[in-house]
Amino acid sequence: MAGRVRRFYAYQAASSFALWIPFWALWIRRHLASDFELTLVDVAFWIGLLVFQLPAGAIADRYGRKLTILAWEALRCVGILGYGLGSGFWHYVAANLLWSLGAAFSIGTSAYLYDSLLEAGYESEFPRYIGRNTMIQLGSNALGAFAGGLLVAVTGDIQITLLVGSAWNLVAVGIALTFVEPKVTRATEGSFGKQLAQGLRIVRRREGVALLIVFEVVLGVTLYAMALFRPVYLTDGLGLAEAEVATWVSGFLLMAAVVAAFAGGIAARLGEFRTIAAIVALASGGFLGLYAAGATSWAVLLQAPIYIAWSLQPIMTTAFLNRRLEPGQRATVLSLGAFAFTLALVVAEPLIGLATTFTNVITLGLALGLLTLVPSLYVLVRWRQTVAPWPPVTPVPSRLVPGGGRLSRFARLLERLSRFKP
Repeated sequence: MAGRVRRFYAYQAASSFALWIPFWALWIRRHLASDFELTLVDVAFWIGLLVFQLPAGAIADRYGRKLTILAWEALRCVGILGYGLGSGFWHYVAANLLWSLGAAFSIGTSAYLYDSLLEAGYESEFPRYIGRNTMIQLGSNALGAFAGGLLVAVTGDIQITLLVGSAWNLVAVGIALTFVEPKVTRATEGSFGKQLAQGLRIVRRREGVALLIVFEVVLGVTLYAMALFRPVYLTDGLGLAEAEVATWVSGFLLMAAVVAAFAGGIAARLGEFRTIAAIVALASGGFLGLYAAGATSWAVLLQAPIYIAWSLQPIMTTAFLNRRLEPGQRATVLSLGAFAFTLALVVAEPLIGLATTFTNVITLGLALGLLTLVPSLYVLVRWRQTVAPWPPVTPVPSRLVPGGGRLSRFARLLERLSRFKP
């Protein structure tokens, strides 16, 4: 089991070494007319994901995780190359549709890790392992962003990060070819339709699963919107140079990687409710802080809590969902959550792009802060009502209440007896 997990970590490190992270949105934006067009290009990716997401989840449960991981990485290579070679709106739309087909199959990656742990009897350790995995991903992201910044500083060309990044991703494909399919029993339904119907029943009947999906949708949409507009915000809003953007992004990714390493301990110490509340506070506080700070130079530091929330949210959501799901429905239900997130993003992203086109990127903080805070408060309230209610409060003895009067010894004896369990 240890060798399999190490190989998975090596795969994630190779896949996450993305030179193009700080520059892809800037490269595309140069060839488009407005922020609104940028969001339309990105929405093409998410519309493709809407079409492919649910079938991909069912395929991952029926035919295994390794096949879906290979499909994801191979199509990702093509998508990155399409970004690098594209020069217009429809070029980027076509590249995004191919990329989205691959991304639909990425749902099998976390399921592969969980099933590998389940086979060895270590599934309860999943939060710790997925935390390490995210630390490796973000650390590799940081190194990739920094290396991309150096490459741009030397060549003066941001396009080269996409071309080299596409070639590098073949390393991830090679490592994934060595994976061994976990030997766990997956009781699937007789057809894709029945498989999806069973997944929907699980979401509808298990309040914790439904609330976690709502949490995934809300935080996923707002944090992704910030990720999309972050390069534009840092350059146009705060006046940073492209090389400075790469430095800041790599630093924040490294910080998020360190925090992700302690995700298992955070979840164990805080519990599910307080962990969710902490992530909401970090994200909404960071967004609203960006709006309050305006275009000041120190506003870039407010990206720190947003990055921490961005690193913890998928870890905790995946961990809390996996412990509530059976192997035969795990990828299907996770794909339903991803489908809901994608559907919400397809609606919200063009509206956000339209708003920033007619206002400015600074106002984005206010919108994202409110979009994070209000629905998340509903999730937290419902969680306490249905999933994990507040523990009952022990009543204060009446003799300790000021003005309560003195009770007889017999009355105090009855009071003590009433606190014993029957």
